[in-house]
Amino acid sequence: MVDGSRTTHDLAEEILELMPSLGRLLALCILEAGEEETTVMQVSVLLHILKHPITTSELAKKRRVSLQAASVFVRGLVERGWVVRSPDPNDRRQFLLQITPEGLERAQMAQRQMTDCLAQSLHDLTPEEIAATAIFLGGLRRVVQAQMTLETDEEPYST
Repeated sequence: MVDGSRTTHDLAEEILELMPSLGRLLALCILEAGEEETTVMQVSVLLHILKHPITTSELAKKRRVSLQAASVFVRGLVERGWVVRSPDPNDRRQFLLQITPEGLERAQMAQRQMTDCLAQSLHDLTPEEIAATAIFLGGLRRVVQAQMTLETDEEPYST
């Protein structure tokens, strides 16, 4: 049933209420696959680096964390052999983060596991709910990416 009295504020509250549970579900999906060393955040960053090699400071800006926090996070990826630092051809003082074959394999495996697990959870939706969700997600992606582009003047951070 569609409730015409719902406002965008109501939807925002429901989305925010659902996000922690969705994050925990995805983390459990990774753990069930025996990927206890891999986190949802690591998968997200690895897949982003695959598409767009970036510096640690760019990662800090995109994640809205301190440079120190981003550096610690990156150091963990490097120590696991999932990322390497390569000299930036445009600025010799900087290093670009690039995913290694092992990092790519780990990220793709975890992403497949999360996708399969989430798809299984969505299995009980009706065809109408699936269609409505697809429309909603398309619109949500559009407005979020537009807002992120306006706020940061750069490509939105996504996987």
